[in-house]
Amino acid sequence: MGSGQKVATLTGGTDFEAVRETLDRLQHPEEHFEDRLHLIAASSMMSHGVDIDRLNVMVMLAFPLAVAEFIQATARVGRRWPALVIVIPKMNRERDASLYRFFPEFVTHGDRFVEPIPITGKSRRVLERTVSGLEMARVTQIHEPELRKSLVLRRDLNKVLAQTPDLLDSDRLKIAADLGFSANDQFLQDQLTSWFNGFRRNLVEPTGESNLLSEMSPTGAPMMSLRDVEEQVPVKGDSTR
Repeated sequence: MGSGQKVATLTGGTDFEAVRETLDRLQHPEEHFEDRLHLIAASSMMSHGVDIDRLNVMVMLAFPLAVAEFIQATARVGRRWPALVIVIPKMNRERDASLYRFFPEFVTHGDRFVEPIPITGKSRRVLERTVSGLEMARVTQIHEPELRKSLVLRRDLNKVLAQTPDLLDSDRLKIAADLGFSANDQFLQDQLTSWFNGFRRNLVEPTGESNLLSEMSPTGAPMMSLRDVEEQVPVKGDSTR
C-alpha cells in the first residue's frame, strides 16, 4: 500500500469521537483525492446502519456465523452504484470451506437461511407501542389539513372536540378497521378503547405540566424509530467542550 493512502479503523474499541469524525469524512470527502480516506479497516460494527455511497469495494475475511450478518455487512457497499465484494474464507474452518464449495447456491438462497423475527401484527405489546403514533398521524395528517389549523397543543384539540365530540370514537373505529381487527380480536379492541379513554382523560386532566398533544398519550409519546421498543436512556452532551 502506498504511503500516501489514508486509512481509518472502525471497531467496537474505536473512540466514539473518532467514529463520528471518520463517518463524517466519508460522507463529506475532502476536495482533493489525496486528502481523502482511501481504506477503512472495520469489524462487524459496520454491518448495520452505515449507508455511505462512497463505499464500493469490500474485502471480507471469513464468513460471519449468521447469514443475516453476512447480508447486512455486504450491503454496506453498492448503496448507489455497482460494487464488488471479495470474500476470503478461512479454509481451516469447516463451515467456511463448505460455504466456499457451494458459494453460488449460498448467495442465491441466502435469504432462506435468515431466521424470521417472532412478531405478529396482532400483538398487544405492538399495539401498545404504536397506537399513540397512529392517532398522532391521524391528527397531523388528516384532521389538521381538514380543519386548516394547528393541533399541536392540548387545548387546540379540546376546542375541536367541543364541536365534534365523536371525533376520537371515529378515529378509534378507523384505526381498528385499518389494523384489520375483527369481532374475534376482542382483547385488542378493548385495549384500543382503553387507550382512547386514557387519551381523552389526559386531554381534560393532564398528568404532567406539558401541554403538547403528543405527550397526552397514556402509554407514552409516539415512537420516533422502529428501534424505539424499550424504555429510552437520556443522553446529554458536554456543553463545556
